[in-house]
Amino acid sequence: MKKTCLQCDLEFKGRADKRFCSISCKNQYNFQKRRDTKDEVKEIDAYLHRNREILSVLMGESKKEMFEKLVLERAKFRFEYHTGTYLNKEGKTYHLVYDFAWMEFSNQSVLVVRKTSGGKK
Repeated sequence: MKKTCLQCDLEFKGRADKRFCSISCKNQYNFQKRRDTKDEVKEIDAYLHRNREILSVLMGESKKEMFEKLVLERAKFRFEYHTGTYLNKEGKTYHLVYDFAWMEFSNQSVLVVRKTSGGKK
């Protein structure tokens, strides 16, 4: 069965599930695919790391602090970027950014907690 290589577009013979004419083409294809993915997430990853850095500086060694939302906004904290969410027993939503979590309140304040090594707040 004749097929076309996904990397170089050359025709080749092989198994029905074969997609590349050589190991070299397979490696080049997968390297490019990883590089494209890396480029796409680079900006978002930078926001996530910056958010964590801001929280780390503001928190210092503290495990739990309350901040005015304006303080975080002035530090260029991007609330829309987080690594996950957590719903606590009371139904309140925490937004996670690596080892920190925050919860916004209607009075424009934000509770920030540092997660403990056991994975709990």
